[in-house]
Amino acid sequence: MAVSDLGKEYVFALAGNPNSGKTTLFNELTGSHYEVGNWAGVTVERKEGICKYVYHNHITHFDTHEHETEHKHDEAHNHIRIVDLPGIYSLSPNSAEEVITRDYILREKPDLILNIVDATNLERNLYLTTQLAEMDTPMVIALNMMDALEENGFSIDVEKLQKKLGIRIMPISASKGRGVQDLITECLNIASKKQLPLCPLTYGAKIENAVNEIQSEEGLNRLCSIKLIEHDIRLKSDIKSEKTTAVLEAVSKIIADIETYIAEKRYKFIKSITKECVSVIGENKQATRTRKIDSIVTHPILAIPVFIIIMFLIFQITFGAFGSMLSDFVDNLFNVQFAALVEKGLDAVGAGAFAKGLVIDGVIAGVGGVITFFPQIMLLFLFLSFLEDSGYMARTAFIMDKLFMKLGLSGKSFVPMIMGFGCSVPAIMSVRTLENERDRKLTLLLVPFMSCGAKMPVYAVFTAALFPEHAGIVTFSLYLIGIFLAIVSGLIFSRTVLKGDTPPFVLELPPYRMPTLKSTFHHMWEKAKDFAIRAGTVLLAASVIIWLLQNLDLRLHMVTDSRYSIIGMIGQLIAPLFKPCGFGNWQAAVSLISGFAAKEAVVSTMTILYGAGNSAGLVSSLSEVFTPLSAYAFLVFVLLYVPCVAAVSALSAELNSKKLTLFSICYQIGIAWIMSMLVFQIGSLFISL
Repeated sequence: MAVSDLGKEYVFALAGNPNSGKTTLFNELTGSHYEVGNWAGVTVERKEGICKYVYHNHITHFDTHEHETEHKHDEAHNHIRIVDLPGIYSLSPNSAEEVITRDYILREKPDLILNIVDATNLERNLYLTTQLAEMDTPMVIALNMMDALEENGFSIDVEKLQKKLGIRIMPISASKGRGVQDLITECLNIASKKQLPLCPLTYGAKIENAVNEIQSEEGLNRLCSIKLIEHDIRLKSDIKSEKTTAVLEAVSKIIADIETYIAEKRYKFIKSITKECVSVIGENKQATRTRKIDSIVTHPILAIPVFIIIMFLIFQITFGAFGSMLSDFVDNLFNVQFAALVEKGLDAVGAGAFAKGLVIDGVIAGVGGVITFFPQIMLLFLFLSFLEDSGYMARTAFIMDKLFMKLGLSGKSFVPMIMGFGCSVPAIMSVRTLENERDRKLTLLLVPFMSCGAKMPVYAVFTAALFPEHAGIVTFSLYLIGIFLAIVSGLIFSRTVLKGDTPPFVLELPPYRMPTLKSTFHHMWEKAKDFAIRAGTVLLAASVIIWLLQNLDLRLHMVTDSRYSIIGMIGQLIAPLFKPCGFGNWQAAVSLISGFAAKEAVVSTMTILYGAGNSAGLVSSLSEVFTPLSAYAFLVFVLLYVPCVAAVSALSAELNSKKLTLFSICYQIGIAWIMSMLVFQIGSLFISL
């Protein structure tokens, strides 16, 4: 790298197929230094971050006797922005993701394309590579999963592959961080030299002559010229020269199906390269292992029972003795020891009763009532991240396809619904990846039935209070109820408000891999981060507001009995609505209202309203106010009623329909009330017999 280039800002566009390890590499390159948003004009996610790696320049000096006299290690702190382009298989304008990738490279002109290629699926991945190489932009290939390739019993001659493609190739293992520093160093070298790929792929003399003429007339790069020949509608409107139109017509007369012709040329070129560069060195252990595991987990009869058993074990561990032990530890640390420390500090500065009540009984008790269950939330997300990274979660979509076909959906819709177990907002946003508009809308209406992680503190505190011996079973049953009602609702919607044909189902099943601790914990934290942020923002604000409303009347005077406070009066007004459901007390009614802001707020509100002080006190209070039946009816209502404000906002944006959004809200509240009422009323009949 030239000295003048040191300290320059570079922009690298990260491009690759889905499941190639692109997200893993992006996370490895940027760490936590990235932002998430949407691409302009569309709802496709955009991620951009600052690379944490720096260029390493090793300089060695020699004296006249050719002995090494000094070894200097220098770091040039180049500012590198990494733009994570959507995962795509080609640059044909058949989807928003493909258009975004192509338009970004054409218009923004990044300094380099960093193309990540899955070494275990080389032939499929290189199709996109051949297109990217024609964009007249410096490019480096990150050949990922080289360790997995060897385990599969194959070997790639990287030097020969590099010569055949005319592109610099760097072998890496993104999940383990191997080769990433060398990759960035080489990317900076290629970008600083503005070294373009050699593009050895040709399409025959007639096509090549046409490409050269179009490039000359229109000033386009090679790929866009080829796309014009392939009748790309998005580019045809920008043709400036009549000569270009004549060239395109001439080519159409020579080759009728030009798009197929070009694709076949690409695949022929790729196959010839892989045949020369890929060799078998042993048994494909990964394929054998994948077949053995799939023979059980995707078995026509065993698949669903295996899935249920796996999820049941996860809930047993999360809400059983181990998860409860972790929560008790945090409860004691925050709600007892920290609260006592803060109280001593307030006494030392002479704080009054109002200030002490606000801080101790409002902020600490409210937020602490939720933070207590953070270890259990992290534990659940840890298991889900492991299943996702191992390749099992992709199988769940395959398993559910037959069932979802009856709903008028494909198995692809199950993936966003599974994501809903973590948080409804990203689950709702992920629905945009479905190709069909009707499928997207139908899936969006079903996602809120999935029990998000924010409801876990509510489940945890109620099961600890009323079902201490069966916490895992009770919680698991709630998740099953959510899935069951999503299926029933899907059947209703697909035959009424959203009629349509069942779309074809195509899904790539990644091979099973043992997730690395780094990758699993990173994904776990990404899922749990929203909970941590809300604990310090929404829940903190909600706790303060609830405490004030509980202690002040309409004249803003302090009250001794919460029933006469502002919130007590509101609660008593709406409490009769929930009497048929078994929880007609005003505290429960108010907590459900606060749950609209964030579902965790249900716990913090109850902690304040019952004057519990900490989660142990709340457990004791709930065991006196609720019966097991009324508690379960309450949990069913929490499970099913409308999600938090953030989720409703995301739902409205994705549905792009006020009527459907309002329908979803009313339907969720209505089904929640009906189901909790049925649970309580039918349960009461059985108890009285």
